[in-house]
Amino acid sequence: MDDELARLAEEGGALEREWRRIPYLFGLGLFAVPVYWIGGPLAALGVVLATPCLVGTAAYLVGVRRRENRELHAELERERAQLEA
Repeated sequence: MDDELARLAEEGGALEREWRRIPYLFGLGLFAVPVYWIGGPLAALGVVLATPCLVGTAAYLVGVRRRENRELHAELERERAQLEA
């Protein structure tokens, strides 16, 4: 059980780092300028529309995984407390 708690704590740290990196994905919207010159306005519009979709998807996936990690960690802590009592 201690190994699983340590693994969840390590994974929680990694998920927090990923959560802090998500806003940097908005930088992909900067590719709209060169895409405009290479592929035209429709391709640039695709980049502009796809960027927030990518950011939103990443935020959702990482957010769900963070919540699941916290819940599993709390559940294991409760089980551990019950076993020690």
